[in-house]
Amino acid sequence: MPENYRPLLSRRGKLVAIGLAAALARPALAVVTVAQNSSTNWTITNGAMTVVFNPSKQDLTSVKLGVGGSASSNLLVSGGTVDQEFAGTPFGGGAQTFNLAMGPNNSYADVWTDSASAGAAMNATGTLINPVDYQFHYLMFDNDSTIHVYEVVNHSATDPATSVGQGQFLFRSNPTLFPNFYQQNTGPNNMVGVTTTNVPSTASNFSSVSGQAGRTVQDATTDLTASGIAGDNGTNFYTKYDYSSYTQFWQATTAYGPQFSVSSVVPSTETMTGGPTKQVLNQTNPGIINLEFLSDHYGIDGAGPGNAFPGYAYFPTQGVASSRLFGPYAFNIESSVGKTGAQINQDAVNSIAKDQALYQTDTTLIGDGYLTTGNRGSVQINAASPAGWSSNSTKNTVVLSDNGVNMQESHQGYQYWAQLSSNGSANITNAAPGTYRLTMYQIGQWGETRVDGVQVQQGKVNTPQNLKFTPENFGTAAPIWTIGSPDRSAGEFLNGHNAQGLDQRQFYGAYDYWGEMQTLGTPGKVVYYATGVGATPATNDPNKWIANEWKTFNPGLYDSANTTDDNYANIAPAYVRDAAHGGTGSGPGSFTGSPWEVHFTVTPTQLAQGQFVVLSVGAVALKASLVVLLNGHSETWSFNNFSGPDDPMTRSGDAGFYQWAAFQFPVADLNAAGADDMFTFGVSQTDGVMFDALRMEITNTSASPTTTGWDDYNYITSSKVGQNDAVALAALNSFSPLPEPSCISLLAGGLLLLSRRKSR
Repeated sequence: MPENYRPLLSRRGKLVAIGLAAALARPALAVVTVAQNSSTNWTITNGAMTVVFNPSKQDLTSVKLGVGGSASSNLLVSGGTVDQEFAGTPFGGGAQTFNLAMGPNNSYADVWTDSASAGAAMNATGTLINPVDYQFHYLMFDNDSTIHVYEVVNHSATDPATSVGQGQFLFRSNPTLFPNFYQQNTGPNNMVGVTTTNVPSTASNFSSVSGQAGRTVQDATTDLTASGIAGDNGTNFYTKYDYSSYTQFWQATTAYGPQFSVSSVVPSTETMTGGPTKQVLNQTNPGIINLEFLSDHYGIDGAGPGNAFPGYAYFPTQGVASSRLFGPYAFNIESSVGKTGAQINQDAVNSIAKDQALYQTDTTLIGDGYLTTGNRGSVQINAASPAGWSSNSTKNTVVLSDNGVNMQESHQGYQYWAQLSSNGSANITNAAPGTYRLTMYQIGQWGETRVDGVQVQQGKVNTPQNLKFTPENFGTAAPIWTIGSPDRSAGEFLNGHNAQGLDQRQFYGAYDYWGEMQTLGTPGKVVYYATGVGATPATNDPNKWIANEWKTFNPGLYDSANTTDDNYANIAPAYVRDAAHGGTGSGPGSFTGSPWEVHFTVTPTQLAQGQFVVLSVGAVALKASLVVLLNGHSETWSFNNFSGPDDPMTRSGDAGFYQWAAFQFPVADLNAAGADDMFTFGVSQTDGVMFDALRMEITNTSASPTTTGWDDYNYITSSKVGQNDAVALAALNSFSPLPEPSCISLLAGGLLLLSRRKSR
């Protein structure tokens, strides 16, 4: 055994004594035992489960429901583990210390391995060996069939600069035991339960099929055509990205079979990153249940604080000692006999309150930064909206996130959110003390209201005053036309939703982009009539606007004739295929089509509304420059690298990193009243642009941020002013002297300084 192997109970010096409320004490239903057999086997039993922890590898190698002779077989795949993702991290070799903390009367066991920082030491290739101290914790309470997990990253004042770009705990299940999957509330358009039976990757022959040449058509995406295995969502494909969800409503996701179930549970999203619209992976192949808390999936990369887009990576502050806790999260395991996926999933959600109470008894977790209820505060929100808040509260969102940062880039501190009721009220409870940006937005309205300096204090209820969400309409008159709804999603467009109206979530090779244009009547481009023009009526159908405008479209498809993934060259429309494949085009690898067209007319009254034409374009993924022409007059929204890996168009998503731009043209660029006007839209790079919505206004007031006071969009004329995410409203906040929780009315004090934003 290594010299630093410690078989006795250990406790780090930084742990503090915590007084526990009697209400949190648990009866001694069972006791947790830990048999420290070797440096690769600590066997943990708690009356409900038997688990083997491998301290040397920092993972669990066996998970069984039950104990002793009544225990099940190992629920993990042969050779599989419950572990943490190393890809995208700086984690490497370091001096290991094995640790065990037992609760009072053996009420819990918290086991972990501490991998010490190697400081500035580098390996032979010049890479830092391990610039941080890191720990992966596995926590079990007595008589509770749940494995709780959390990660701690410690960075000393002398450790070199580094970042952690990915964080996932992975339950590598035996896929034959968990062939079915249940998801609930995966996004604003998916507020229903969806059951997937016989997930393709759990088929007994999946490994052999996916290993065949030409079947892997994209990273973690398998073409199952003619394999005998049904694909996802009525397609011929399996891809892990089909099982993503918005962070906003994610509480639990369930994999189950006839005997057992495992649910990944998020008791709180506070230590996750990227705000509510960030999307996370819930399941990957084969049969891996994910707890993803840090990742650039559907998001943005970045090189650190100070950049225009720091991305989602965690960057320890240089020159000071710091510690970052991610979690705790949970894998809830139970018998599935006689239960549906929905029932099991609800059981997991119902367990969250119990889990949160138990966490307040683990002094190791608390010592690592977890705050007990008494150390938290709340924010009570009452916000007005001149547009009126939606009666569907899922559309009205208020967020607390990193101060001075776009909520989508929040990555250093805590994050919380709530849904505003139809009267604009919401409570964010159990928030960590700190200073936050408060962001409000409403599905169906353009823009967001940002308020910096909102504070949370221990045991206090914060009540920021005069909160008001202002829809960002540039004109006072109704828009000339709109396409889609500003819902931060491409879900309403063709390829954005399925027959039930839910987000599509499928590999893009499952549809034929060029073939769809041919079906719409204009091969090689989309032509949309935003208003009637002459004898041509207005289109008025978002299904005739495609979710993503590609420059080239050539998805990998399995070709059984040559066992490669070039089959789209054979089946693309004739106008796209090259001569070698019986077509008249240049082949899908190089065929680019034409800019899309939007036709419309204006009336004399509309022309008289003002001197500016303002075209708002919302993009849920900008993977190219968008070149917009109004009757031949050109303006360009330049590709800004916010969307480096922001690729929902290729990764089975309807939304990624949201941005929008206001293109401003002089009204003189329009034709005479009643004549055909045309916008064209062209993209500069392969993956193109995924649209959220479009809106045209005529106004006498410029859309310049210096005029509107709004800084959350790109302003484009012959030049460009980028969105300024650092700008928000200032806030002075008052605090109630009443402790949490409070059920009486709070007196207002404090004032919002509305100098940066105009009300309309």
